[in-house]
Amino acid sequence: MSRCAVRVTPFRRRGVALLLSLCFLGIAATALPADKTVEVGHAVPDFSLSGLEGPKVSFRKDILGKAPLTLLFFMTTACSACYEELQEINEFVGENPGKVDVWCIAVDLRGAQTVGPFRQANKFRVKYLIDPKFSLPRTFGFNYTPSLAFVDSKGVLLHKKGGYTPNERLSDLIRTFLK
Repeated sequence: MSRCAVRVTPFRRRGVALLLSLCFLGIAATALPADKTVEVGHAVPDFSLSGLEGPKVSFRKDILGKAPLTLLFFMTTACSACYEELQEINEFVGENPGKVDVWCIAVDLRGAQTVGPFRQANKFRVKYLIDPKFSLPRTFGFNYTPSLAFVDSKGVLLHKKGGYTPNERLSDLIRTFLK
């Protein structure tokens, strides 16, 4: 009885590993219970993610209450719609210092390797957290970027917005939650 030897090249190994990872993420995404999604009017659960420079940042300890309004902006650096919305948010923050604390949760798979150069190139007035597993966006019920969560100074979710609407002015939407 002869055995058939199949040579597995490094490319095939990476491809198989990537395929298995995607399958695992797909299973994990569908296995997430619906009752875990944060809804408007409810408290945002505490979470910790790595900052761009590495140390963990905790929502309750490091983010909550630093400004009247906190924006959690879920993005990828390759997303042109994310970039457009981030430009508008940056402009608003520059015109309204101290009123809004913006945290970009970058869901780029390569993490800081991708987000660091993006931050350097764009110099937006925001802070970056890294979430390559896309775990936090799912907590809010988001499955894509850009997505945005508005949180008051007590940690209550005021509004959530998923997707990009070209003619919508984010600055007007932000102002409604600062009144």
